[in-house]
Amino acid sequence: MSTIRKSLLSLAVASVITTPLALNVANAEGFGTVSANVALTTDYYFRGISQTDNDGAIQGGFDWSHDSGAYAGVWASNVAFGDTHLEFDTYAGFANEIGDFGYDVGIIKYNYNDTSMHDDPIEWYANGSYSYFSAGFAYSPSWFGSHDSSKYIHIGFDYDELPMGLALSASIGKSFGDAYEVSGAKDYDYVDYKIGVSKDFYGLSWDLSYVGNDLSNKECNAYGYAASKGNCDDRFILTVSKSIGDVSKPSEGGDLPISANVALVTDYYFRGISQTDNDGALQGGLDWSHDSGVYVGVWASNVSFGDTNLEFDTYAGFANDIGDFSYDVGLIKYNYNDTSMHDDPIEWYFNGSYSYFSAGFAYSPSWFGSHDSSKYIHMGFDYDELPMGLALSASIGKSFGDAYEVSGGKDYDYVDYKLGVSKDIAGVTIDLSYVGNDLSNNECDAYGYSSSKGNCDDRFILSVSKGF
Repeated sequence: MSTIRKSLLSLAVASVITTPLALNVANAEGFGTVSANVALTTDYYFRGISQTDNDGAIQGGFDWSHDSGAYAGVWASNVAFGDTHLEFDTYAGFANEIGDFGYDVGIIKYNYNDTSMHDDPIEWYANGSYSYFSAGFAYSPSWFGSHDSSKYIHIGFDYDELPMGLALSASIGKSFGDAYEVSGAKDYDYVDYKIGVSKDFYGLSWDLSYVGNDLSNKECNAYGYAASKGNCDDRFILTVSKSIGDVSKPSEGGDLPISANVALVTDYYFRGISQTDNDGALQGGLDWSHDSGVYVGVWASNVSFGDTNLEFDTYAGFANDIGDFSYDVGLIKYNYNDTSMHDDPIEWYFNGSYSYFSAGFAYSPSWFGSHDSSKYIHMGFDYDELPMGLALSASIGKSFGDAYEVSGGKDYDYVDYKLGVSKDIAGVTIDLSYVGNDLSNNECDAYGYSSSKGNCDDRFILSVSKGF
C-alpha cells in the first residue's frame, strides 16, 4: 500500500446518478462526506517491493471523513501471491492540525482473499507534516505470519510549485524489527526510496516515479518474494489516477470528457460465471467521450486464473440516439497479464435500448484461445421508479457458437441470468443481485473453470460503486 490517506485509484459496474435523497444524506449535518478514488498503475509496490510481480494493478477505494478529523475507509488492489489475488485493506484514524503542523494517527488492517498465507496483520501508524516535509512511524505486533513485530519509519518531501504545474515528491523509509530477522537471526532490515514527478492534466493525476530498495537477491527471496521476477529491483512506475472529494457532488473538472469509475464487489462474474473463484474484486476504469458520441476507455479487475491476476480491457465505440432509441456499437479487447493463457480475444458489440428495455449482440472471431467464433445475445430490463428510491434490473443472455463445442463436438451453449435491486445512498450505488447460468458441473469444468470452487454456481453478489 501507499500512504494511509490514499488519493489513488479502481472501476465500475455502472455510472451513478445522485438522487436528492442521496444529497440530503451526504450533506446532513454531522454525517461527514464520502469520497472515492481509482488508479491504474504499471506496478503495485509496497515499501519498495513489487506486490504484482512487476506487473500492472488496478487500485481504488472509498473513504468517509468528518469535520472533526475522524475518518475510515477501504482500499483494494490486485496482488500476485500464489492463490492470493486481492488485497483489501480497512483503516480508521484521526487527522487534524495544530497551527501549521498536521498530524494523522490511526490503525490499518491488511486483508487478503487467502488469509492462511498472510495472517492479515494489523498496523498502528502516526504521521506528521510541516511545510513541504513529512515523517511517520508504523508498528505491527505480528507482521504477515511471522508472529514478530515490525517497525517502519519514513520521511518525505513534497513540493508542488515547479514550473508547468509539475509537483516533486521524494521519500525514504526503513523497515526493521524482529520480523526482519529471517535467516538464523541475521538482520534483514532494509531501506526503500522513491522520487517522482506528477502533474494534473485533463482531470487526471499523472505520476512517474522511480522506486527501489537496498535488498540483495538473497534477502529478497528470504522475504518470500521472487528475485528472479525482479520483485525487489529498482524500477520506474507510471500511475494515472482520479479522485472525488465528496461523492454527493460533481468531481472537479466534471465538465471534462474524462470520467472515472470504481467498484468493490463480492464476486466478479462475467456472463454468469465467476472470474475470481467466488471471491471479492476491485474494479474500475477511465473513459473519454466526445459530444459526437465517440468514446474510448480502459477497465480493469482482479481475476483468479493461475498466474493470471489482472484483467485489463481496452475498448472504443460510438453511442448516440435516434429519437427515443439509443444505440452503442464498438470493439473491446480483453487483455490479461498472462497472455499465453487467454489469447487476449477481440469482440465486436452492438447494443440498443428503448424505454426500460435493452438488447445486444456480441461477436468474437477467436474466443479465448479456442480459435473458434463466439456469439452472445442478451436482453435486459431496468426500472428505476420503485418506492424508496430503489431500482430493479433484470437480464438474460446466451453464449453460443463454434467456441462452445468443447467436447467431441458436443454443444455446450449456455444461458446466463441476473436479477438485482439497487439504491443510491450518500452518493454511491449499492447493488444486490442474484446471478447464475444453466451449466452443469461437467460443462463448467470443460470450459476451464472449477465447479468444485463453485465458479458456475448461482449466487448473490453485493457491489458498492461510484462513477465520477
